Amino acid sequence: MLLITCPVTRTDELVADRRVVAVANHPTHIAMTVACPCGRTHVYRTGRRWEERRTPQLPAPSPAREARTLVPA
Repeated sequence: MLLITCPVTRTDELVADRRVVAVANHPTHIAMTVACPCGRTHVYRTGRRWEERRTPQLPAPSPAREARTLVPA
């Protein structure tokens, strides 16, 4: 069983593994084509390198500032 999010209806669907139509192994990800209950087929991609390419690179964090001592009131 697979839990997928249908991009058409935006709902989570639980589908049987027999609904997997095709699986393709690419250098950066694995693509799995699934027959969705909405009547369409959707491609779901997974993989560390795929996620790295999709997420924008965040800038390097700025150096920490010097700690200040608290002055009693």
